[in-house]
Amino acid sequence: MKLALASVGLILRDMTIKARLLCLCLAAFSAVVIAGEGQAQTASTLTAPVQSAWTRIRAALTPEQQANEVRGFLSALASAEGRPTLPPLDARDIASGRAVSLDDPALLQRPQAHEITVTVGGQFMIFRPLSRASLEPFFGR
Repeated sequence: MKLALASVGLILRDMTIKARLLCLCLAAFSAVVIAGEGQAQTASTLTAPVQSAWTRIRAALTPEQQANEVRGFLSALASAEGRPTLPPLDARDIASGRAVSLDDPALLQRPQAHEITVTVGGQFMIFRPLSRASLEPFFGR
């Protein structure tokens, strides 16, 4: 940031007053926009119960435990939003990185070979299912 301001200072030396003011305004506006973007990316929009439920999903060691924690996460999310909701899901094959349709039979046949991105409140959370049972709550089963 200091380097950018120093280079702006060198440029300003050779400009008219109106051009200097315009450059200073643009530099200030850019700094505000950049600072605002950083805050938007770090701000959490998830409630504490939803974050806690997600942490429990990530810590689950067995397929049954993970499926129960997914149900708990969806329940916490429904409570936070005031209605039952299913967050947007995207699936990828871990080995190839290829996007997989949510109705692709391979997803349910070999769920451990996939990762699911769950989008909640503008945050992208990675879920690695341990079994088909872990995925079924997301599909309403």
